[in-house]
Amino acid sequence: MFGASYTSRWLTAAVGLPVLAAAVWAGGWFLAVLVAAASVAGMREFFVMLGRPGPVLETAGLVLGAAAVATAVVGGWPALVAVLTAALWLEQCGFLGRFAWRGQTAPPRAVVVAALLYIPVSLRFLCLFSVRETAFVLAVVMAADTGAYFAGHLVGGPKVWPAVSPGKTWAGTVGGLAAAALVAAAFALFCAPGAWALAGAGVVLAAVSQLGDFFESALKRASGVKDSGSLLPGHGGILDRIDGLLPAILVFAAGRAALGLG
Repeated sequence: MFGASYTSRWLTAAVGLPVLAAAVWAGGWFLAVLVAAASVAGMREFFVMLGRPGPVLETAGLVLGAAAVATAVVGGWPALVAVLTAALWLEQCGFLGRFAWRGQTAPPRAVVVAALLYIPVSLRFLCLFSVRETAFVLAVVMAADTGAYFAGHLVGGPKVWPAVSPGKTWAGTVGGLAAAALVAAAFALFCAPGAWALAGAGVVLAAVSQLGDFFESALKRASGVKDSGSLLPGHGGILDRIDGLLPAILVFAAGRAALGLG
């Protein structure tokens, strides 16, 4: 049912997940280097999908991305970048709506500029979270993605938003939310918050991550490509793997104090 891409997907995960886990555990510059590499690769894919807006804008984006990650290691301006990134995320949601309901296929310049902050600054927070917080966000988003993948393929059924992402089904959405809730609740074994509170947070992050999936799907359809890149066999590009993680990180950063996972 799943084919060769299914095998490639799991082989890539088998290689990449231990590296990611080691980076999260080590933290510091080890994690920062991995985050910076993901930021650079993600922005390059973003620029290619938008028709390469020019060397000046691309260079500015890569430099800004490196600076954002570097400042995360030494601390500094988290509130400012959170406000700026949230504002730019709203603009991206606006593009998503215009694409779905008005057929707009050319992302406005504001969306291009948003990539200069949205990708690296969102990932930057992974360098500011505690090990437990980072593990929570990553585990919940991965669970949501995996649950949606299997439920969508096994059950199928009506589509959620076929104009934007023809492959996503309601069964996949429910499966993703359930998987995220279960994985989030499991963290109650290692920290103070109760299982119900963590499960609720998991559902919220899973729902937000799907919005990120829809946004990138709209960009890919507007650009006429299936995947953002081919760096990760079975998964596509870096953006195909972190599209849902980016908004989830921002939402978690806004409410992390209430959960007390640090």
